Amino acid sequence: MKARVYAVFFALAGMVLFWGLTPVTIAYVKGDFSILFQIWLRYLGSATALWIFLMVRKPHRVNINHFRKGFPRFVFPLILAAIFTLLFQVLYTYCFFLITPGFGSLLYQTQILFSLFLGMLFFSAERELIGRPKTLAGIFLVLAGVVAVLLSRKQGIEFSFNVGIFMALGAALAWCFVGITLRKWIGSSLHPLLAVTIVFTLVIIFLTPFLFLSGSWVIGTPGLAKWLILIGSGLLGIAGGQGLYYFLLPKLGLIATSSVQLLIPFVTGVFSYFIFGEQITFLQVLGGLVLLYGCRIILVQKAKLVNDQ
Repeated sequence: MKARVYAVFFALAGMVLFWGLTPVTIAYVKGDFSILFQIWLRYLGSATALWIFLMVRKPHRVNINHFRKGFPRFVFPLILAAIFTLLFQVLYTYCFFLITPGFGSLLYQTQILFSLFLGMLFFSAERELIGRPKTLAGIFLVLAGVVAVLLSRKQGIEFSFNVGIFMALGAALAWCFVGITLRKWIGSSLHPLLAVTIVFTLVIIFLTPFLFLSGSWVIGTPGLAKWLILIGSGLLGIAGGQGLYYFLLPKLGLIATSSVQLLIPFVTGVFSYFIFGEQITFLQVLGGLVLLYGCRIILVQKAKLVNDQ
C-alpha cells in the first residue's frame, strides 16, 4: 500500500516538475535554437521515447494492433489533432520568447476556461454547466484573475510583450481543440497515450518540410549543456509529462489530476525567479491565486456533471 502511495506521489511531483520546467527551458535556450528546430527536436525525442515505451508493453502492443485494423476511421481526427498540436506548440514556444515563463504559464491556465466553452459547443451534455451558479462564479474568478495578472505588468503597449500575451492565450485555445478533437472523434477507441504518440509523430512529419525551408536551426553558440537541456525538455516535458499524466489518470481521476496541474505556474515562477530574476508582484500572486481557484471551481463542476449523469 505504501509503495503505491509513494509511486503516485512521485508521479505527481514529476509531472508538475517536468511541465513546470518546460517554459523555463524554452526561455533558457531561445537565443541558441530556432523555434521550429526546438519544437521538432522536442517532439522527435518525445515520440521516439513514447513509441519505445508502447512497444515493450504487451497491453499497448494490443492497442497498436487495434489502431492498425481501424486505421481509416482514425486518420482524419488524428491529422486534425496533429495540426492543432503543431499550432499549439508554435504559439506556446514563441510566447516564451516574448514574455517571462511564470507570467506566461499563468495565462496558459485559461485553457480550462476555453475547454469549458468548447465542451459546451461540441457536447450537448455539457451545456448544463453554464446554468450552474458555481460555474458562473468560476468563470468570473478566472476572468478577474487574468485581468489582475495583466495589470501586474508594467510593459504597457510594448508590442512584443502584448503579442506574447496573445500567443499564450492562443496556445491555450489550440490545446483545447486538440483535446476536443481526440475526445469527439477518438474517444475510448484508442488508448489516450497511443493517440497522443501518433499525434506527436504526425507533428514531426508535418513540421519537417518547413524546418528544412526555414534556414538556420542553430542561431547561437550552444554548448553541450544547452543541447542536453533542449533534448531533455522533450523527453521529460513532453514524453515524461504525458506518460505520468496517463499513469495518474486512472488512479486519481480527472478532477484530482487536473487540479494538481494548477500548481505548475507556481513551480515555473519559482524557477524563473532564480534563473531569470523574473519579478513576481503581489498583484500577480493574488491574480494567479484567483485565476487558479476559478479554474478549480470549473473543474469540480465538470466532474459533478459527469457524476450526475
